[in-house]
Amino acid sequence: MRLPSTAIKNAQFTLTIVVLLVLVGIVSYFQMPRSEDPQFDIPITLLEIIYPGASPTDIESLVVDPLEEEFADIEGIKKIESQIKNGGARIEVTFLYGSDPNAAYNEIKQAVSSVKPTLPEGVQDVLVLKATPTSVAIIQLALWSDSSNYKSMEFHAKQLEKRIEAIEAVKKADIWGYPTQVVAVDLNLNMLKHYGISVTTINNILKGRAINITPGFVDANIRRFNVKTSGNFQHIEELNNTVVFSDKTSIIRLADVAHVSFSDRDPSYLAYYDGKPVIFLTAEQRAHTNIFTLTKAIENEISSFQETLPESIKIATLFKQSDGVANRVNGFFDNLWQGLVLVGIMSLIFLGVREALVVIVAIPLSFLIAIGWLDFAGFGLQQMSIVGLIIALGLLVDNAIVVTESIHREKANFPTLSEAAAVGTSRVGWAISSGTVTTMLAFLPMLMLASDTGDFVRSMPVTVVLVLLASLLIALTLTPLLASKLFSKKTSKIKTLQYYANAFAERYYVRWLRKLMNAKFIVLTAAFIALIAMASLFGQVGLSLFPKAEKSMLLIDVETPPNSSLDYTNSVMHSMTGFLKEQPEVDKIALNVGNSNPRIYYNEIPKRGVVTYGQILLVLKEYDEDKVNTLVGNLRTEFSQWHQAKVTVKEFTQGPVTDQPITVRLISESLTDLEKVAADIHSHMASMSGVINIDNPIGIANTELALDIDYDKAALSGIDVHNLDNVIQTALSGTFIGKFNDSNGENYPILVRRPKSDLAGLADITIVNDQGKSVPLGQFIDTKLQKGRTDFFHYQKLRMARVSADAAQGYSVQVLTSDIVNYLENYELPAGMYYILGGEEEARQESFAGLSQIMLITAIGIFAILVLQFKSFLQPLVIFTSIPFAIAGAVFGLYLTGLSFSMMAFIGLISLFGIVVNNAIILIDTTNKNLLINNDKEQAILFASATRFTPILLTTITTIGGLIPLTLFGGSLWQPLGVVIISGLCISAIASFVIVPILTEIFTKTAANK
Repeated sequence: MRLPSTAIKNAQFTLTIVVLLVLVGIVSYFQMPRSEDPQFDIPITLLEIIYPGASPTDIESLVVDPLEEEFADIEGIKKIESQIKNGGARIEVTFLYGSDPNAAYNEIKQAVSSVKPTLPEGVQDVLVLKATPTSVAIIQLALWSDSSNYKSMEFHAKQLEKRIEAIEAVKKADIWGYPTQVVAVDLNLNMLKHYGISVTTINNILKGRAINITPGFVDANIRRFNVKTSGNFQHIEELNNTVVFSDKTSIIRLADVAHVSFSDRDPSYLAYYDGKPVIFLTAEQRAHTNIFTLTKAIENEISSFQETLPESIKIATLFKQSDGVANRVNGFFDNLWQGLVLVGIMSLIFLGVREALVVIVAIPLSFLIAIGWLDFAGFGLQQMSIVGLIIALGLLVDNAIVVTESIHREKANFPTLSEAAAVGTSRVGWAISSGTVTTMLAFLPMLMLASDTGDFVRSMPVTVVLVLLASLLIALTLTPLLASKLFSKKTSKIKTLQYYANAFAERYYVRWLRKLMNAKFIVLTAAFIALIAMASLFGQVGLSLFPKAEKSMLLIDVETPPNSSLDYTNSVMHSMTGFLKEQPEVDKIALNVGNSNPRIYYNEIPKRGVVTYGQILLVLKEYDEDKVNTLVGNLRTEFSQWHQAKVTVKEFTQGPVTDQPITVRLISESLTDLEKVAADIHSHMASMSGVINIDNPIGIANTELALDIDYDKAALSGIDVHNLDNVIQTALSGTFIGKFNDSNGENYPILVRRPKSDLAGLADITIVNDQGKSVPLGQFIDTKLQKGRTDFFHYQKLRMARVSADAAQGYSVQVLTSDIVNYLENYELPAGMYYILGGEEEARQESFAGLSQIMLITAIGIFAILVLQFKSFLQPLVIFTSIPFAIAGAVFGLYLTGLSFSMMAFIGLISLFGIVVNNAIILIDTTNKNLLINNDKEQAILFASATRFTPILLTTITTIGGLIPLTLFGGSLWQPLGVVIISGLCISAIASFVIVPILTEIFTKTAANK
């Protein structure tokens, strides 16, 4: 290999290139985007349908079915899952992986637009939302007034919303959690009856008056004037003075039959912070921006805005994602520096000052060069890319150590250090090149993982690959150059551990290895038995996907019984705050009544517009795993005894959007069968230890108030049915008739309504017939309470019940799911019903879909490279034998630590493959070189094993040292990864020292290597 000697001969050019690459990396480090989690898009579109008063069966036939039929014409849809509930529906449309999320969103919006005209008039809204993880609030503010005046609060909140949206890096800002501000026309039904004025007449007159028609303009010589006619209402007096009835003797104005005022519409979402009614403000980050710079800009804008506010308006910051990002990123960089220090100390102890300096310099330079490349690849700094740096820390040291150790051995054979550095690097150049390439190929499965999980982790293998590439470049160019300048020809008087390790290898290790090679079949049999024993523990390790996110926040879902009012849900949630305030770990409490908290985490999809639902956000003072586990246990114990509502305490989890970890979908067209089987599964889950937060919405029935209209009596009374429907709608939920523009330029809807919509008030409603007489509603309508349909689901347009749950701390999701599957296998399902699994089981299958094919392709690619290098089929097979021992060691480590095989453990296993294969490659490469000099195969293998003993030992120890901080302090997400690599390295190192040399002797033919 000529590259090392070329780099040494052209030292100035080599240094210039390295410096330029490092400078690019430094600039990228300070400018590249930062976030807590990977920024990736998933092709999921959500629809929220709001249809007040409609039953689930009506919503199914009138709204959901037409929408699902329209979606059938759209290409690339993977699944459609709909939740049909009282007063609305939620449809989740998931497109096939690889679909453009923006195009998918636009296609759904277009389909909704085409169906909208055919939907019932009572449908208030069809919201189309993107479920992309990037659409997450990075800051949540609370704004309130001492007087709790929502009109004033809304005005100032909208002003702040506009100012925040003006910041370049803000994608959008939103305000949440308050009743719609309206100009309310509260009808006096008795006065309307007295004057014989119908509700429909009031609505039509106000609608006609509120139409904003611009007649045009007139010219007057050299001037032109716009003509202003009636237009929108701009003053309350204009509404009060509107004539609603007139004859020859009198004029009746709106003020005579109604009270007009600014007011709140019946709320569907109320927010509270610190016990006070508030309006929440949130802001989303634009892609490829720096969250720290953006948060600082928002805080500056808030500070300047506060100076313009009256004293009665207050603003508080409830949540900032930048705090979590800082903790996460800084924590990982702390782990990185701690690992770097440990690697440096070990290198110093083993190699000595000069050699250690050459090794240590390669580490930050490789990192900085790789960060520059990572920035150009479009990735930012977040937990996945930083962990990629930590994993690469142990891998990149290998190249520098192998090169340094080889140069150290060649010093005595050449007159100058330059020659020794060039020859020493060239001797191992092709070996470390193929080893690096095979390690990079080992990460190919993660790069090619075609799933949301693949997108989530992709920046990590990209980072590792780029760091390895940079380390190889440094090892072949800068490392020999620095060695030629810094090493000394004189033998050091201070004996390093390298000296003693070499002495141990030459005196004792070779002697023991010779004895083991003479008893090779006994050794291999014992190794095979140990391998099987360790691998058999995999069944006891268990499987999982992603662990908790370890955030200093909790969510508490509150579901009150069916037919509960928003006021009741509100009162229950407020009564919970007393216990929550007593918890010393709790810092802030935010209540969301009728809605989820605004979306502040990428895999949480909020619920909207459910009066029997609320969500409490608890912001904790800090994250301490033991304290948080204790707090969660206390909350679950306390609220499990509450009968006012079903309370679910949730911790944030890592990974893409999924259902609850344990989810069973039952498919059948019979709602009765679905209810029964779902109830039985619910009961079975409740009897299982470790199953918590069980959710079975189909088993909860509601009560409806049916208005039984006698159409014959209505016709005989001269009642127009259309007029009747309009009057009932106005009386119960109100009718919007136009807009009101105040002096600040704010628009408020004008709502004509009856002041109260209680059950007894229905008797006060009268209908004006075609003869102008008022007819009481009770003359032709009977009211009765009846059982309504429960909430249910659609899955791929088929009716479905979904029973889901979480796993308690310390319980395996896989084991609990298997128990439920066994129960279902022995359960006699009704005819036509079948079940499918969702949750973590579904996510795991999707995440690893096609992985076996990808890994097979990867293995063939690695094997091909090794065949090209060694010109043999047998020697690459010997190298591959290191992998089973690494896997067995990883399983053994997980078993000892009580951890399950998660996605991060899988990533650790991939990393492990690269390391152990690299060790075997260099060992066999050295053996082949020795065989060219000496035809004695056993002596060549023993000499190669002694030569490579110290580099393998040192790379193993430095890799373990680099991962210790991440394993101990990186949290539950990264602990399995560290354990897998560390335990796998320990076992595979033994295999490299004993098994690989023995197999090399068996499968290496002397003649083939000459």
